[in-house]
Amino acid sequence: PSFSIVSQAVVSTQSTGDQLTSLSQDITENQVAEFEEKLQVLFETNVTASQVMQYAMSDIMYSYREIAVMCGSSLIISFIIILLLGWIAQIMIYAIALLTAVACIAGPAYFWYVWYEAKKDLDDDLVKLASKEDNVETLMIYAIILSVVCLIVLLLIIFLRSRVGLMVTLFKEAGFMVMRMISILFTPIVLALFIMAWAALWSFVSGYIYTAGTPTDLTFEREYRTVSGAEFQMPDSQKTTTFVYYQDHEYIIWVWLYHLFGLYWGTEFFLACHEMAIAGAFCQFYWTRDKRKVYFPVLRGIWWVFRYHLGTVAFGSCIIAIIQLIRTILAYIQNKTKDSQSEIVKYLLMCLQCCLWCFEKVMKFINRNAYIYTAFKGSNFCSSCKKVFGLLMSNLVRVGVVNCIGSFILFLGKFLVVIVTGILGYFMMSRDEGLYYWAVPVLIAAIFAFAVAHTFFSVYEIGIDTIFICFAEDETINDGTPGREYYMSKNLMQWVDNSSEALKNLKKKKGQQRAQAKAAKSGEVEMSEK
Repeated sequence: PSFSIVSQAVVSTQSTGDQLTSLSQDITENQVAEFEEKLQVLFETNVTASQVMQYAMSDIMYSYREIAVMCGSSLIISFIIILLLGWIAQIMIYAIALLTAVACIAGPAYFWYVWYEAKKDLDDDLVKLASKEDNVETLMIYAIILSVVCLIVLLLIIFLRSRVGLMVTLFKEAGFMVMRMISILFTPIVLALFIMAWAALWSFVSGYIYTAGTPTDLTFEREYRTVSGAEFQMPDSQKTTTFVYYQDHEYIIWVWLYHLFGLYWGTEFFLACHEMAIAGAFCQFYWTRDKRKVYFPVLRGIWWVFRYHLGTVAFGSCIIAIIQLIRTILAYIQNKTKDSQSEIVKYLLMCLQCCLWCFEKVMKFINRNAYIYTAFKGSNFCSSCKKVFGLLMSNLVRVGVVNCIGSFILFLGKFLVVIVTGILGYFMMSRDEGLYYWAVPVLIAAIFAFAVAHTFFSVYEIGIDTIFICFAEDETINDGTPGREYYMSKNLMQWVDNSSEALKNLKKKKGQQRAQAKAAKSGEVEMSEK
C-alpha cells in the first residue's frame, strides 16, 4: 500500500516523458529502470477473469444505491407508459415509435462519441490503466451491439408504419379495460412470488435428492514418519482413517428427471393460471353490454380459474413441460457426446433441438389462445384448442397483424424503458471515479428494467390477445342484426366486414331505446299530472 501511494503521487506530478527524464538527472539510471518496472507491475494490464469478477462485484456493492434508483425509475417509467397507453393509445403508439426512432439514431451516435472520447483520453495517457482499457473495449462492444439492434428496429418502424390501424383500436380497448381494473397490473408481482416460492421448494428438495444414497465406508491408512533435522521428533506411526460417503442409487437419474419435470410443470402451471385469470378479467368486460355492471373482474377471474378450470390449465402446462423435458434430455445427450459425435450426428441433433424449440413456441401460442377461449366459453382444453384454431385460421391475416405489429409495439415500449434507464445510469455512474467498470451496474439495472417492462407489458399483451379472440368469436356468432347485436364497441365494429350495416343497426337500436325512454318518461309525467 505504501508503494501504491508513492507511485500514484509520482504519476500525478510526473506523467510525461520529459518530466521522467528530468527525474533521472538526480538518480541513477538503474533506479529509473527499477521505478519504471515497478510501475509496469503496478499497472499490469493482463487482468485475470477472477480479478474482473472481483472488481465487478465491488462496483455492484459500491453503487447499490444508484442501482436501486435506476430499478425504481424503470418501475415508474413502465407504469407511466402503461397508463398513457390506456388514455391516449393512438398518440402514445406513434409517440413510442417516434421516440424509439430518435433513440435508435441518437443512442448509437452518442455511444460512439463517448467511445471516441474515452479512446482519445486513453491514447493520451502515458500509463494505461487496465480498468480504463476494459471500459473502452466494453464501450466499443456496447456501441456495436446497440448500432445493430437500433438499425433493425429502425427498419421495422419504417416498413410497418402504415399497418397499425387495427392495433390502435385494440390498444384503446385494452387501455380502457386496464384503467377500469388497475389492480390487474400488479398480478405479475403475485405470480413472481408464487414462482419464487416454488423454486425455493424445488431447491430444498433438490438438496435432499443430491445427498441421497447408500452410506459406504472409505478406509485408508496414513503413515507418519520422523523427519530428520526437525526440532520436534515423533516416533514412526500408522493411523487408519475411515470416511463415509453416499453412493448414488442406480435409479437416482430417474428421480432427477421426475424432479426436473416437476419444476417445469409447476412453473408452467403458475404461468398458465396467470394468463387465464387475466383473460377472464378482460372477457368479463367484453361480453358485458353494460360495462358499469362489471364488479371485481380480477378477483372473479382468479376465482373462475381455481373453481372451474384447473384441469384445463394443468393439462396445457403438462404438454409444455413434456416438451421442455425432452429438450433438456436432448441437450444433455449433446453435451455428453459432443467429443465423439460425427458432423452428421451433430447437425441432426441441432436440427432436432431447433424443431423442438419451434414446436414449444407453437404450443405456447395455441395454449394461450385456448385458455382465452376457455375463459369465456368454459369448454375443456381439447375443445378450446380445436375451436380457437379454427378462429385463427379464418382470421389468418388479422392474426399476423396483431401478433407481429402488436408484439413489435410492445417491444418498442420495453426498449424505450431500457434505453431511458441505461442513459440515466450512464449519467449517474460514468463520472464516478470510485468504480472500476461503471458499465456493470448499468447493465444490471438495464436487465432489471427489461424484466420489469416485460412484466407490465405482458398484461397488455394478454389483454390484446383476449380482445382479439373475443372479437373474432363475436363476429362469427353475431351479425349486427336485431337480436344478434355485436358485443364489441363502435371502434372495433369498423373492422368487421359488414361494419356499415352493423353501425346503422346499432344507431337505430339506440334511437329506439331513446324514444322508448322518452315515451316512458312522458307517460310518467302525464300520470303524475292526473
